[in-house]
Amino acid sequence: MYLARRFINNRIHYILRESYRDGGLLTNRDLVDLGDRPGRFILYPGGSSFFIDQALVEQLEAKGLRAVEEELEELLLPFLDPYVRQRTEPFRNRTRNRNWKPLDRAMRARIIADTHVFDRRRLHFLRFGMTDQRQLDRTPALYRVLLNKSRDELEQLMIGREQELRPHEYKSYIYTIFDLQRFFTESYARTMPQALDGEKMDEFFLAEICRLDSDENFWQGMARRNTLPSYLVRYLVMYFDYSFANARSWDEYVRSFMDSRRRHRPLKASRRMSVREATTIFGISRQELAGMNEKEISRLYRRRAMELHPDKGGDHEQFIELTAAYNELIRLRS
Repeated sequence: MYLARRFINNRIHYILRESYRDGGLLTNRDLVDLGDRPGRFILYPGGSSFFIDQALVEQLEAKGLRAVEEELEELLLPFLDPYVRQRTEPFRNRTRNRNWKPLDRAMRARIIADTHVFDRRRLHFLRFGMTDQRQLDRTPALYRVLLNKSRDELEQLMIGREQELRPHEYKSYIYTIFDLQRFFTESYARTMPQALDGEKMDEFFLAEICRLDSDENFWQGMARRNTLPSYLVRYLVMYFDYSFANARSWDEYVRSFMDSRRRHRPLKASRRMSVREATTIFGISRQELAGMNEKEISRLYRRRAMELHPDKGGDHEQFIELTAAYNELIRLRS
């Protein structure tokens, strides 16, 4: 049994659902609609005690479920009175890990084999916050929670976990879970996605959204319509409505770096640079330059700047020359 969220008239409604096997597939069914105030099913007799409304328990028992009180308490915990929740927290923690057992080799292998890599990527980022996931399958215990759940229950699990993300983390999260770094050869693709070609990234992301949408193995057991599932629509919003946390860092770095150099000594590159010198520094021909617009020149500059960034071991003087060349090429375009 799990608690699902659904938007109705711009309000979140909560529904108790259950994952179950239908033949060889895990699917789900609705049990009880709790409305937009699930907390009304929690009753307080006094002090720091509480119990679940017996009418709700009876509704679930009528559908064939048994001994649901403890499970309901856990599901409705977010709606518990804050004072009562704080007072009862030590008792819950005392029994939470009582049945924990280390994983044997067979169980570790089963977890990796029976879970989808997209789910593992999501949990890995939500746990560690890392865009570099080369160690993705080194922590199978983290993914045990994915077993024996329908696709709908898994998506509801992810929605709950994603509430902990901050808006400035959204785009890095999407970049990571769709493994977009594999489409780029730049050495910094795993650690500084904000410096990559944004238009290409958009194309790769949309292609991956479509690929996942058509992945029958991923969606098995879940009823589908001929539209993009709302479970994927939220990722479109996260990607296109938000920016990487350091999206402006390059422009800010260049300005502060150049300003600091000007304050301390005159720049050797203060003379006007010729087009020939500028194209040589960028490693392009004059013919290639003629076919590039300002946006393409800026994109090339960002790539070269990554290679010469002083914080990455690059040379300060070369970085200055590159920036001077960039300014000259932009001046010629304006």
